[in-house]
Amino acid sequence: MINTEQVSALRPPKKPTDMGKHYRKVEVDYDNLLGVNDIYSTDGRYYGVLLMGSMRDIFQTATLALMLTFFGILTVMQVIGLFKAKSLQHLLDSLLFHPLFILGQVLLLIIAFIYHRKARIPRGKLVVFDRKTGNVNFPAFGGNPELVIPFEEVEMYRGSLGFSLGRGMPVTSLIPKKYPKHGKRDCQYIVAFADSYDGACQSWTLLTEFMDKNKPIPFGLLQSVQHHLNKGNSVTWRGDKIGPYMDKYPLDPVIKNNYKYVYHENRDATEEYPRDEVNYVIAPFSDDPVLLEKNIKRAYELNILLL
Repeated sequence: MINTEQVSALRPPKKPTDMGKHYRKVEVDYDNLLGVNDIYSTDGRYYGVLLMGSMRDIFQTATLALMLTFFGILTVMQVIGLFKAKSLQHLLDSLLFHPLFILGQVLLLIIAFIYHRKARIPRGKLVVFDRKTGNVNFPAFGGNPELVIPFEEVEMYRGSLGFSLGRGMPVTSLIPKKYPKHGKRDCQYIVAFADSYDGACQSWTLLTEFMDKNKPIPFGLLQSVQHHLNKGNSVTWRGDKIGPYMDKYPLDPVIKNNYKYVYHENRDATEEYPRDEVNYVIAPFSDDPVLLEKNIKRAYELNILLL
């Protein structure tokens, strides 16, 4: 399984964190949680966030497009030269039909074919939040080794990347407060997390609740837990292949052996569903029953759990 048990040897950041004026820190906000729902991100123990910078198929697709663009430009030049040539000999003597020129076109097609084959298998890595240990696993990235750090040492920011007066591509970034001891640089981990700042605050609030094992899993995450219970596998996977190529880890035994129905998802009654057996209040790995009972009451008051 993914290492979330052993915290990495850490160092402070080389420079104070300064995301600039076009970024805002994502804060916990309990005011607007009604209707917030996540259907895929957690299996009850792990919460996974896709690391955008690790998706190598994006680079490979871009390289494919670049090679085909160059090939197209060179071919158009040859077609224009074909119509402007005064004679066949004049055409053959031109640089546009020189053997090295044609060899260059062939090489462009070969490179394009190679990257087309590579881009057909999407690849990606997860930043993994572990409810059981309270730690976060950042995969090796940007010249830095794998980083395992307590959840309290991680912040999230929402802003724009490559901005021009703040009108750049909106991104969500996870920023650790400390980095691997032997890491080369302080890097931000751009992740697929939310569509807006308010959405990021709502999802971050649910994740903050999820990461405290003595609090019940928020209602907004239970559909995702049920999804993975139905599938019988974890949100995490081996390697970096995603999509139909994913090799997923099995569910944690605590989740698999103690829960079956945690969310009533068949509301159209198209099949028999044991409504009375659905357990809407679950808190796997809790080790303080008294504190858990207080937190369950608090969760109802804050609409984190629904009656």
